[in-house]
Amino acid sequence: MAGEVPLRDGIARVLDSWEELVARGEMSKQSFGRFGQLLHRFEHFAGARGVSKFDGVAPAVAAGFIDAHGRTRHGHVAPAALATRYLRRSVLRMCFTTARELRLTDADPTWGIELPPRVKSGTRPLSDDEAIALRRAAEYVERPTRHAAAAALALAGGFSGEIGHIRSADLDLTGHRVWMHGSTKTLPRWCSLDTWGMRVLIARTRHLENIAVGGLSPLAVSAQAGSDEQVQARVCVALRDLLKRIGLGADSSVRPASVTAYAGWETFTRTGRIEAAARHLGLASLDSTAALIGHYWQPTTTEREAGHDAR
Repeated sequence: MAGEVPLRDGIARVLDSWEELVARGEMSKQSFGRFGQLLHRFEHFAGARGVSKFDGVAPAVAAGFIDAHGRTRHGHVAPAALATRYLRRSVLRMCFTTARELRLTDADPTWGIELPPRVKSGTRPLSDDEAIALRRAAEYVERPTRHAAAAALALAGGFSGEIGHIRSADLDLTGHRVWMHGSTKTLPRWCSLDTWGMRVLIARTRHLENIAVGGLSPLAVSAQAGSDEQVQARVCVALRDLLKRIGLGADSSVRPASVTAYAGWETFTRTGRIEAAARHLGLASLDSTAALIGHYWQPTTTEREAGHDAR
């Protein structure tokens, strides 16, 4: 029975399932390593509080892990930074989503756990679990769709005003990257593609080349020409369709730009440098980049010092 699965075994099965996502390119190896490390910390945290069964994780235990203090680089105990709390909640939420798919549990102890907004107003980046759900939702039909192409290009760091102009010639298969032509607000640049993005875009461009007329190199997201506004609108429609499909249609802080913002947030999280995120997104302003990805320029002392380990 689901309720009899030991906590350790349940987490092991979830991680096995996530390894399959890595094999399909729906989750990066870096994310898998980071998520797995967090789940093992959660296993230790919950076990220390008497939780032995996977189905026995109460909301209070999940909330306690999300909010747990960590150790600073100087060895001091301090409140966890907001970004750390978001990451913990995201990983736990994805863990229990997977567990329900595996019939390990019917519960979700993260349901109802609210955190302060990552951005004071406007658009927020997708969370890790939402980005993975977006990839999965993008391939719900066999034929390579513009939805999947739009998702791949946005997750690579492209904005809606750029994505609609990408052609097959802009793909660098050897370098695993795509050329973004820039726009009135962004600079031209190369954006790296992960395994999933490469697979999706190769399939999409081959599909369009088979139906191309007159030897033209077709647009990846839309085979139809149009004004800049029309092409951009098609991209936004495709991304909004996917966001609705994963249950984010009613979230006023989630827009097509949230997908692109996630790419910038990932770069910032990986490098710790807002300049790297700005280059990735083609933005000349560090302030604009910080606002888009929800990074606060003047964190409190405890936020600057806070580590990422839940003890």
